[in-house]
Amino acid sequence: MAEQRKVVTAVPENSETPLDSVRSWVTPTRLFFVRNHFDVPALDLAAWRLIVEGRVRTRRAWTWDELMDLPERTIFATVECAGNGRSFLAEPQAGVQWGAGAVGHAEWTGVPLKLVLERSGLEADAVEVLFEGADVGTEPDHPAPMPFQRSLPLAKALHPDTLLATRMNGEVLDPSHGYPLRLFVPGWYGVASVKWLRRIEVVNEPFRGYFQSVKYTVRRRTARGVESEVVGPMMPKSEVIRPRAGEVLGLGGNRLFGAAWAGEDSVSRVEVSTDGGTTWSDATLMGPQAPYSWTLWEYLWEAESPGEHTVLVRATSSRGRVQPAEHDPLHGGYLIHHSRPLCLRVAAGRHAVDHADAAAILYDMNAHAEENMRLPLDVEMEFSAGEGI
Repeated sequence: MAEQRKVVTAVPENSETPLDSVRSWVTPTRLFFVRNHFDVPALDLAAWRLIVEGRVRTRRAWTWDELMDLPERTIFATVECAGNGRSFLAEPQAGVQWGAGAVGHAEWTGVPLKLVLERSGLEADAVEVLFEGADVGTEPDHPAPMPFQRSLPLAKALHPDTLLATRMNGEVLDPSHGYPLRLFVPGWYGVASVKWLRRIEVVNEPFRGYFQSVKYTVRRRTARGVESEVVGPMMPKSEVIRPRAGEVLGLGGNRLFGAAWAGEDSVSRVEVSTDGGTTWSDATLMGPQAPYSWTLWEYLWEAESPGEHTVLVRATSSRGRVQPAEHDPLHGGYLIHHSRPLCLRVAAGRHAVDHADAAAILYDMNAHAEENMRLPLDVEMEFSAGEGI
């Protein structure tokens, strides 16, 4: 049976990437997690328009063909839901009860947003850019129908990597991923990348809509006290893909494998502890280490004693940001990126799985990753006999 996304809620669909089944640096589109707040809208491409208005010199309604005439840009990037891992929190939090799979890595192609904004001309008092999707619905505490809306600071909107995405993994966007057009903000949590985009409004004051005032905000400690902040850039995080929780290992060499990401940064280091955080050792990073993208890692663990073992993993970004040991309660049900304990048992009578030489594995992983960047992305390519992500 082919792997499928794990459905967390059916209506609207919220489903996870099956991390233990994906076997390439790029997550196949059919397995890429889906986060929907409202039902997927049915859109007619011939009638669809992208409106650009507000604090611009020229209001414009773009057709699909007009957008397709603009220069394109392609980037690889990891996207994670801001509530990924919510079900693991000790104190229950409202919202979709995600496991670990509300994350994926893909190739994104589209028109730089900057080009479209420049065609309309920004007024001098422009502060933010507001994005509105075609999806409309209600929330328990907001019974009146509303469209999904989010904004970006002007500097992020004008960044050359911020895209009006038209394709994912080389194919036109799937309806569940925002067909025909979505905003794509690499390095930021997925809530920023508004799907089914239909309207852009340049505004001259900070936007305080429902999805960045009532929802998707966290509290932070500042010199002025505790203040509210809109969820934006992704935090450094790592996950163990194999072995799975509760798995029984053998004495001797055992291979731990996973992925780590750090938002706008690349991952510079992954450390592993097999004794609950008392001691740490460096994992081996495999494949590309690039901004926006997750990095694969492995650690060959020589298990010397039987019994229960608590494994922890922590990532460090290229700017020195380190994954924390505990979840910050001020973040509530968002930004869940602490090192989550993984409990494994080593059995005395069980033999560890033989592993190839670490250098040979690294060479093979790099070769596959480089080849993956050149081949069609719809093809699932295996890393080291299926041990990869």
